[in-house]
Amino acid sequence: FAITSQALNSSFQSMASTTSLARVTLTVLLVVITPSAVLQPLYHHRHHHDGAPVGVVEAQPLPVSYYSNGKGEPNYTSSPLPEALKAMPYACDDDCVSKLRFKAWEMQGNCTTCAFAWPATTVMANTTTSDIMGIVLYNGAFVDPRSYSVLASKLASRGVNVIVPVFPNDLATDCNGMTLEAVTNAFFPNVTAWMVAGHSYGGVGAGYAAAATLLCGGTSPRVVALGVIGSYIKDLLQCPETIPVPNFEGDDHLHAAVITGNRDLSMNLTNFVDNLNRLPVHTTFTSIIGGNHQQFGSYDPSGRSRDIDGNATISRDAQLNVTADALVRTLLHATKNNDISPRSLVDC
Repeated sequence: FAITSQALNSSFQSMASTTSLARVTLTVLLVVITPSAVLQPLYHHRHHHDGAPVGVVEAQPLPVSYYSNGKGEPNYTSSPLPEALKAMPYACDDDCVSKLRFKAWEMQGNCTTCAFAWPATTVMANTTTSDIMGIVLYNGAFVDPRSYSVLASKLASRGVNVIVPVFPNDLATDCNGMTLEAVTNAFFPNVTAWMVAGHSYGGVGAGYAAAATLLCGGTSPRVVALGVIGSYIKDLLQCPETIPVPNFEGDDHLHAAVITGNRDLSMNLTNFVDNLNRLPVHTTFTSIIGGNHQQFGSYDPSGRSRDIDGNATISRDAQLNVTADALVRTLLHATKNNDISPRSLVDC
């Protein structure tokens, strides 16, 4: 399907009249919207014997055996590009990252060493806060976490400490925020203001991790910002039903950066629009003209036969620079608000 900029603008105005979205900041509106192919989710629908769907049925998670060896190793994952391997903080080959996946699976989310870390390499320019800042970056589904090393390096060069966790099966599922707490305390315990961010599936996982820390009475780490990259805030089928779906509507403490590419054909546009009301009051939207889905990471997309993406008209480096700038800008703004305390807005 296609949606025009006029239709999207109407959607924003309609929602703004009934929700706190009226106070959301729009720095760049999506001015070019192309037909969006739905990224194949990790669930299946019931079909007739000839393959035709049987109406609308409730989605169910796929069995782990469909995409994994059952011990944290995915049957398929997109490999990092050479420049991503070069940007790693230390050499870690395929066997190395497989061992980290297994350990993350074995520790059930409480692994303090299952991550890669980039210390800030410079003092942030024009800093108006005494906070030491950090970003935890969650990978997209079935994308090797090393594929986000280039973005991590760019963030570190802007004065931010960065962590990229390694998840079992390369699925950034952090329903209760346990991984977020484990890696932040282990790698950068001196950081006083965190953003949790994620690309694609990782953006959904980041929403859960932030909610677990902010909305469920958690105290560590101090999350002040959320980064949603080519993604949205919604329910995650891999999380137990007892864990509430993240909803930051009306939250005027947390800041969020929502970053998209106008040539992204992988992001589910329906999910994006339908869940805008879950975002906090202080949300900034950035649409990268010419950017697509895969260039938010540095991975080889060949073999992802179920994914459809548009052809980028800007370089990967340019897209990652805009992404890094938008994330850091939001994190910096968030640190100016010192009232970032646990808020029991949902029943956990």
